[in-house]
Amino acid sequence: MYLARLICALGLSSILFLNISCSEEPIQTDLSNINQSLDTLSLNNISGFTYQISPEIGLYQSLYVGEKNNFLFPFSLFKFSSNGWETFLDSSVVVDSIFFKVYSGDSLINDDIGLTLNFSIDSVFSEVESYMNQLKDIDLSQWTNLGIPNVSVATDTSDTISHFQESILSWDLSVLLDSLTDTTDVDLHRTFSISFSENVDSSFIDIYSREYSSGSMDPKIEVYYRSIMNSSDGDSLVDTLTRIIYVAEDLSVIDNPDSYHLSNNTIMISRGRGYRSIINIPFDSLSLPPLSVIRYANLTLYQEIDSLESFSIRMEPIKQDIDSTALFFDSDPYENLGSNYSSSDTFEGKIQISLKSYFQSLLMTDSLKNVGMKFSSSINNSLFDSVRFDLGNEKNRVDILYVSP
Repeated sequence: MYLARLICALGLSSILFLNISCSEEPIQTDLSNINQSLDTLSLNNISGFTYQISPEIGLYQSLYVGEKNNFLFPFSLFKFSSNGWETFLDSSVVVDSIFFKVYSGDSLINDDIGLTLNFSIDSVFSEVESYMNQLKDIDLSQWTNLGIPNVSVATDTSDTISHFQESILSWDLSVLLDSLTDTTDVDLHRTFSISFSENVDSSFIDIYSREYSSGSMDPKIEVYYRSIMNSSDGDSLVDTLTRIIYVAEDLSVIDNPDSYHLSNNTIMISRGRGYRSIINIPFDSLSLPPLSVIRYANLTLYQEIDSLESFSIRMEPIKQDIDSTALFFDSDPYENLGSNYSSSDTFEGKIQISLKSYFQSLLMTDSLKNVGMKFSSSINNSLFDSVRFDLGNEKNRVDILYVSP
């Protein structure tokens, strides 16, 4: 009992000591010698130019075939891996049927759409690395023609009224079974193309790519087969199975779209046309007083009359300028800095994008030089959309708010 009282007494003393020791009186500090000023800077001398690269149209959620909005997509390509085919070499396996399938959100597709599937064991492409100039001259007449698809429609019947879900285009690949299951040829490439027949007038179809879903509507090959096993009593056991082999890479080939003639004061950004722009703004480490801290730095650019809402643009500082007068390249020659990037969407005929991180880095890093900023289209934009900005607009500006000692 004494020990318990002693512990309680010591605890109470500690609490009282802490309460007495912790004063609520404010600490008096003289801040009159700290001299900081809040100021602004506005920059209007904004210049830039547009260049064009081979359109990057891999990694999109859709594949296109046909003509739309002055874009021509002669065909789409599909490549399947060499893995997963060895099962069908087993003598106990009997393949009953094999199909190539793609899916579309177009409910009006029918059997006479005029699409043709072709197959090649030679053609190689990369969804990420191939240039359009390397692919547009592929001669499909040298490929194996597999004819037109069988078209069916999937509906959602969970409600009292059925609703359209997707159209399914299916081709029979039975004639290719030996080629597809040949695992001994290391040079074998399982490449398919979808295109319109030559006698089909201007048409267009949108197909789901492998990026569209987690597998359910990816382009795929479905194999229906039986595995026949002999039991110990001499009877044969038959197991009916399905193997799905998903596409490994896919992309749409786009013929070179018409080039725009841009005035000296106009820049253009478009993913489908491959247009990107370099913006130059006269700002460096001497533009603000030493030790300045930027509160915000916003670039405002106004679109031309044909403004487009909600077009997403990515700004990335570039490492160095290039010594070239060329304005068309297969790949982008302007290497990104890899940091201080930002993005924004067009709204009410203009875009306002933050340069705060990049400009602050220019103030703090002597080795970092402002050689320009790359403006490019976000992958989320429609392939068919583009925006143009008028660099001659007097309302274009960079507004900077900063604190300096």
